[in-house]
Amino acid sequence: MHSPVLLRWIVYILSCVVVLLSRRASPTPAVNVVLQASFNSAPYLLELLETAAEENSTAYFPLLDRIAEGRFLDCTTDEELYTLFLQVLQDDGHITTPEALSSLQFALSIHSAAPRIEAHYQYYNTSVEPSLMVAQDAACPVWVYFDGKQHCSPALDRAQQDVEEQLKNVEVLPFDRVLGGVTEQSGPPSILYADITSPLFGQFHQTISSTARNGQTSYRVRYRPASIPNARPLAIHGYGVELTLKRTDYIVIDDRGDDKGDDTNKKASEVTESEPEEVVLEAEELADLKPLSTSELRGLGLKTASFVMSSDDPFDTLIKMSQDFPKHSSAITKRNVSGDLLAEHRHNRDVLLPAGYNVVWMNGMQVEARQMDAFALLERMRRERSLVDSLRDIGFSGSESVQILSHPSIAESKVNIEAQRYDYRDNAEGSKVIIWLNDIEKDKRYQDWPAYLNA
Repeated sequence: MHSPVLLRWIVYILSCVVVLLSRRASPTPAVNVVLQASFNSAPYLLELLETAAEENSTAYFPLLDRIAEGRFLDCTTDEELYTLFLQVLQDDGHITTPEALSSLQFALSIHSAAPRIEAHYQYYNTSVEPSLMVAQDAACPVWVYFDGKQHCSPALDRAQQDVEEQLKNVEVLPFDRVLGGVTEQSGPPSILYADITSPLFGQFHQTISSTARNGQTSYRVRYRPASIPNARPLAIHGYGVELTLKRTDYIVIDDRGDDKGDDTNKKASEVTESEPEEVVLEAEELADLKPLSTSELRGLGLKTASFVMSSDDPFDTLIKMSQDFPKHSSAITKRNVSGDLLAEHRHNRDVLLPAGYNVVWMNGMQVEARQMDAFALLERMRRERSLVDSLRDIGFSGSESVQILSHPSIAESKVNIEAQRYDYRDNAEGSKVIIWLNDIEKDKRYQDWPAYLNA
């Protein structure tokens, strides 16, 4: 009689156990932070085209020729399109060096061409489309503005309709790329409004580009928004994101003894001039990171710099360290600083750079702190590469070109007249002229503050 009741209890208990085990087995929920633009992603082929044109402006119309020929029609995924596009760039001689290829890939990763494409779309939506009849705009997904009229045929044999006065302004816009010069002998400019991924684009482009190369007109392409199914906002790269999570329960930790530490921590934190010890970076993921005491943090910067500079491949080591610094920081604290690096560091602090400041030079030119972002660095690297290539053209090697650009004589020629300086110290008056309202070194209220600037 009791077997059905007992069976139900067994089933209930087993179900509870399964739920508890599944909860324990499930991983901790991850927190993903993504920056999205207010506009959708453009077709990948269009972004590849504009990014390549940023790298080499002369490649724009030849690449449009390739697109019009249907060179990329067989690509079914973005990966296939990317691989084939890079192959075309290299086979056609538009990208010929590893440096240019790396710059192109970097620009693609941060979507540097996306704002330019969106400017095309905004112009069409706000200035062009309102000037056309809705039915006519829908009937002509690709059309040409020529001599004040809208033409829906690449032969330009019959005008679809006249356009309003505001569209008759044929001035070159900041995002335009023009094929063929505008001269008295050439006819009115031809402006093609199109989605370059449309099947109709090829015939229009081949006809108009041919007339432009023959000097009969000037030719420019302006993009109209493409109809992309399941379009998603563009993910923005190249920016830093800070996510602050606040716990509702407050945990009190007594860390007053951290500054004292034990003898081991004190010895590990000391910056000494000695031969560096061998340090091996952790290759596997660590379940728990070892917390560092205040004393261990004091010399961590110098020890890290010494470890990077003394490695076989400093640049590769710097990348590994910066990608997961907390995992490697515990091992770095056990290392001593080399004497040469410590001497150079102290010299720089005395004559050049105070504590708390950072300076970056690129081929001898200082990069300002407000320009330390991915987009500004991309432009600066392109300018520097252009200078190096110009020196290579006259017979210098790459390393020799860098030595010339970073030579002190060139830096001295760019130095402006120094601004007037004033010595406000009152040493001559016995240090009795300036009154400090907050004397951090002597006031009792600050006696518990650490004595190190980088504490």
